[in-house]
Amino acid sequence: MSVAQPPTAQSVAETVAISAEHVSMTFQAQGRQTVALADVNLDVVPGEFISLLGPSGCGKSTLLRLIGDLLQPTSGTLRVKGKTPERARRDREYGIVFQAPVLYDWRNVTRNVQLPLEIFKVPAAERERRTKDLLALMGLRDFAQSYPWQLSGGMQQRVAIARALSFQPSILLMDEPFGALDEMTRERLNMELLNLWHQTGTTIIFVTHSIPEAVFLSTRVVVMTPRPGKIERIIPIDLPRPRDASTRETPGYFEYITQVRACLREEHVL
Repeated sequence: MSVAQPPTAQSVAETVAISAEHVSMTFQAQGRQTVALADVNLDVVPGEFISLLGPSGCGKSTLLRLIGDLLQPTSGTLRVKGKTPERARRDREYGIVFQAPVLYDWRNVTRNVQLPLEIFKVPAAERERRTKDLLALMGLRDFAQSYPWQLSGGMQQRVAIARALSFQPSILLMDEPFGALDEMTRERLNMELLNLWHQTGTTIIFVTHSIPEAVFLSTRVVVMTPRPGKIERIIPIDLPRPRDASTRETPGYFEYITQVRACLREEHVL
C-alpha cells in the first residue's frame, strides 16, 4: 500500500498565487504617522478574480501596490507565487493597470502595446505576433495604427490592458481601471474583462468603489474597513458563469449586492 507524502513547501506555494500574512503599512510624513493597513491576511489561488472593495482611504490601492512591489510593508509577509514581491516583479509575474491609461501620445496603439516587449528585448517577430493576438482579443485590430489622442477613454484603457498582458504575466493588478469612465462604457468593459479572464486564466486583483461591479466580476469580494484598513469579510460570489448582461437582472445578483451593502453598513461606511 502506498503512503501519501506530505506536501512540500514548493507544492503548497504553487497552490497560492498571492499570500498576505499580518501585513501592515504605516506612512510617515512631516512627523505624522498614518496607519493605512493593519494586520491584513489574504490568500488568493491561481485563476481567481478578487475585488478589493471599501471606502476611500481604506488601503485598497495600498495593498495592491504592496503586492506589486511599488511599496514595502511596515510589517508582515507578502508572497507572490511563493516569492517576495520584488522577486516576482523581476520575474515578470504580474502586469499593472492604473485608473489612467498612461499611454505615450507619440506611439501608436501597436507601439504602445509593444513597449514592455521592447524593454525586455523580445525578438521583433514575437513582438508582432503577441501584439496582433492581443489587439484581436481586445477588439482593437482596426485601431492598430491609431494614436491615443484619436481613441475614446474606454479604448485607451483597453490598450493599457493589452500592454499589461503583452509579456504574458500570470497575475494582473488593476487599480480602479474603469473608475473614470461613463456607466455604459464601464459595463461594456466589465464584459470584455470577464471574457479576457476566461480566455487567459489570469489571476486578477481588482480595486473598485462599485459594489455592483465587484459582484458582477468577482469570484470573491474582499470588503475592507475604513482606515486603518482591515479585511472585514470575504464574500464568495457564487453566480453562474459565463456571466453576461442578463446576470445583472437575476435575484442572486441583487442578493449579493444587498449582502455587501449590509457589510459596509455594519462598518458605518454607508
